[in-house]
Amino acid sequence: MKKINNTIFKGTIYAILAGFFWAFSGIFGQIFFEDFGGNALWITSFRLLIAGIILLFISYFQKSSAFLSIWQDKKNYLELFGYAIFGVLMVQITFYGCIQVSNAATATVLQFTAPVFLLLYLALFRHQKPRLKSVVLVVIALIGIFFLTTHGNLKTMTLSPVALFLGLLSAVAVVSYSLLPKRLLQTYEVTNVVGWAMLIAGVIMNSFYPVWRLDFDLTIKSLFLALGVAVVGTAVAFMFNMSAIKYISPVVAEVCAAMEPILAAIFSVILFGMRFDVVTVISMIVTLTSVILLSLEEGKS
Repeated sequence: MKKINNTIFKGTIYAILAGFFWAFSGIFGQIFFEDFGGNALWITSFRLLIAGIILLFISYFQKSSAFLSIWQDKKNYLELFGYAIFGVLMVQITFYGCIQVSNAATATVLQFTAPVFLLLYLALFRHQKPRLKSVVLVVIALIGIFFLTTHGNLKTMTLSPVALFLGLLSAVAVVSYSLLPKRLLQTYEVTNVVGWAMLIAGVIMNSFYPVWRLDFDLTIKSLFLALGVAVVGTAVAFMFNMSAIKYISPVVAEVCAAMEPILAAIFSVILFGMRFDVVTVISMIVTLTSVILLSLEEGKS
């Protein structure tokens, strides 16, 4: 019993640390945008390329004999490229685009609504009838988003339509990120699959916006922030998340990762002096709580 408790405790700590480092990813990105005038396209190109190389480096040393296994079966190609483009790349570019036009806290909360879109997908395309409790939680989450973005008045939106669109699109992308690589993740090592997907997405993104196209002042601080996003906020966070799933269920890990939007909001107050009014705070709490409960509810099925 004690051994089981220790295992669950270890997994929970890993999951919380994953949320912690993911929160730093958004904060580093916001500082990068505000202080150096960088943009979401460059940081996406840089982040995916660096994180992909790091994860593949780790994958090679974990099991060098299986490093290229995913490329030996041509039926993997479509799934891997689909995952790289519509999962990995879309998640990154929409998330950082939302941060650039709003802030890290808002972008993180909006992206965290992914379970709502997953439930809608399962209901519409897989014909899985949702439970009444799940439907109620979805409605509550949508009400929370409505007040977060409008304060109850559509004429005075507190969030630009572009920011709202990118934030919700990033949540949809999270669903793609979760569903597209399912067979690949069951067949090959997780680090290997995600590493190749990130590298592919990074190469594609660099063909449109290469990392050597610098539109900001390259200083020690700007380079540190960019590396923070790529290494700490991507590779390290991912490794902690994957380690957590070894010990606890993905649902519990997802709930623990709720630390990410909470910490993003706290860091925004501390680092940027942001002031969230009562309506915004309550809206964030309502949205996060309903999403967490929704994840727990769907985890029972």
